[in-house]
Amino acid sequence: MENEIRHKNMHRHYQSFSILLAASLILLVAASAQAQSLPESPTLGVRYFRVTSATDAEYRGDAKALASSLRISLDNSKGFKQIVTLDDEQIEQLTKLIADSKKGVYNKQLPGNLAEPPDAYVFPELLRVGAVERDLFSRIEVTYTVEMGAAAVNPTTRAILFSDKVTISEKRNKTDTRGGAKNVYEDLVAKAVDRLAVRLAAFFLKRGRVLRVAEDQTVYISLGSRHNVKAGDRFTVHKTEREGSQAAGDNAEEEGLAEFDLDAKATIEVLEVRENAAKAKITGQGAAQKGDAVRWIKP
Repeated sequence: MENEIRHKNMHRHYQSFSILLAASLILLVAASAQAQSLPESPTLGVRYFRVTSATDAEYRGDAKALASSLRISLDNSKGFKQIVTLDDEQIEQLTKLIADSKKGVYNKQLPGNLAEPPDAYVFPELLRVGAVERDLFSRIEVTYTVEMGAAAVNPTTRAILFSDKVTISEKRNKTDTRGGAKNVYEDLVAKAVDRLAVRLAAFFLKRGRVLRVAEDQTVYISLGSRHNVKAGDRFTVHKTEREGSQAAGDNAEEEGLAEFDLDAKATIEVLEVRENAAKAKITGQGAAQKGDAVRWIKP
């Protein structure tokens, strides 16, 4: 009797787990399908930043200014149709207009000077701004850290299409603050915004970097399944020119957003895909090297 009850309970738990797993897979497939249906040059609505944790007294952050900085960084990719910043009220108004519309007809002017409804909302957050001191006897070392994240959301279903976060830290001697902690934070926040733009552009535009080129000319790129890249996808390869002051984060060469892409120097075709990387082969003439930019070719 006891064994029979145990068996029934195990069976019940297994059924519950199976249902949850199936539901998760359905949501994952739905989100993937929605992401794949995004246009080649999407329109984005960037909500004002949310500050989700207490920041350092030296840096409070301006939600609207941060959103404008992210919009400008995304605009630098020159791949989006339109990007506007929106406050919570405008997001709510726009979502209602989209839900109430029929066959894409809008009776009212869209908020934020949008020419058309956005293909996705971007919800950015300033997660952490802080410093930790470490006594090294001869000096005091301060590690300043800024963490921010963003989620890309379908305006109609509110399904999360993509989410990521970036963390940037920098060590300074306590006597070497170069104008004060506020200046250090502002510098790190600017880098974090640029790096977040890199991640978002990689997802929406499928633009990345060449991570490595093997001796047999196999090319490894910084885009994978989370960017909806699949075997058979083709990319053009570009040498890039950058201004150091506009570099998109410390790891930009491996994360992938170029301000100035030169003419295509090669074409590659994806062979295998992992979550954050893919293996490809060069098709036809041309060559690739680490740090080159790659751009997706629409079939």
